[in-house]
Amino acid sequence: MEAQGLMSDAVTLYRQAFKLNERVDLLYRSNKIPQVKKITNPINEELVKKINVEKLILSFQDSEPTSPSLIDDNGEDEEGQLTQKFSKLMTGPSPLTKLSNDIWIYIMEILIEKSPESWISLSLVCKKFAYLGFSPSIFRHLATMIYPPQRYEENEELDYQLSTTDDDLPVPKNQLKILPSYNNSWKYMLFHRPFIKFNGCYISIINYYSEGSRAEFSNSWTNPVRTITYYRYLRFFPDGKVLKVLTTLEPTRVIPHLQRSNYVVSNILDQVKGNRDGHRIYHGRWIMNTDGEVHITIDEGSVPYYIFHYHFKIVNMGHNRFGKLSWIKYYTVRIQGEEEDIGEVSELGLKNEKPFKFSRVRSYE
Repeated sequence: MEAQGLMSDAVTLYRQAFKLNERVDLLYRSNKIPQVKKITNPINEELVKKINVEKLILSFQDSEPTSPSLIDDNGEDEEGQLTQKFSKLMTGPSPLTKLSNDIWIYIMEILIEKSPESWISLSLVCKKFAYLGFSPSIFRHLATMIYPPQRYEENEELDYQLSTTDDDLPVPKNQLKILPSYNNSWKYMLFHRPFIKFNGCYISIINYYSEGSRAEFSNSWTNPVRTITYYRYLRFFPDGKVLKVLTTLEPTRVIPHLQRSNYVVSNILDQVKGNRDGHRIYHGRWIMNTDGEVHITIDEGSVPYYIFHYHFKIVNMGHNRFGKLSWIKYYTVRIQGEEEDIGEVSELGLKNEKPFKFSRVRSYE
């Protein structure tokens, strides 16, 4: 509940748990959280930071797989039992390692598209696969997958009827033309050039506290306080479409409905309450610039006589590159009403707004 932002429900469950056992937190850690063995020789973090990773991987160029060993020098494992049966099965590397590098790189390119986790896992198997899995050709494949579907406002300003070749675009589709701007390094480009992700959903969780009033004839000195949680959802599409939802429903009940053909998040509770409209899914457009600023426009928002404009900055979320959208500004433009009011811009406050964090959704892939 806490991970989903439902703080009020989480506090209630915490209280119930501690009433059952005052040491419930210690019992949980001892049974559910893996116990990490104390490292006798701790890693020197300062020395690790000095390692040139690219140079280290490049040194694996001529590495070949070696036969793994399940037996120590005495012919026994840590438990003191012979493992000759297993060692016979592991007398040499897999025949698959005899495949050419080109074939392995092709396999890894398929994994990048179908299962990125498998690509990373395979690249960490041995030195040879580390050299192949993090090679410039792999990063190039990633770049050519990620950047052409991005929609840049620099390109949108051109008349596509007159733009017949890639050379006419300020931001070319051919990534080789952009590579010199990023030290001629595909990896450097991926680490420094922002992009929108399409294989998931961006979620913003907002919590605020609502103070109620004491019951009649109550002797309490304090007023009850309730935590209110609501969510904003954004799903982007490569063709410039975007879906937006503002609701109190948690992600598991909303994300499956974020499809192009849907305009409402229907659920059983709404039907019971007689709310046939459910939670509205707003359809809009998105565009970004080369600096990583995203502009979203919702023409038919919650108020029909306003156009809603959202401006975000694509930033890193820890190790998750470009996994967060930070607010820049939020405003509306009036399109109906008195003639003197049309075109009026109203700035909306961002005090209570939270950034959007990207969450991968397998069903979107």
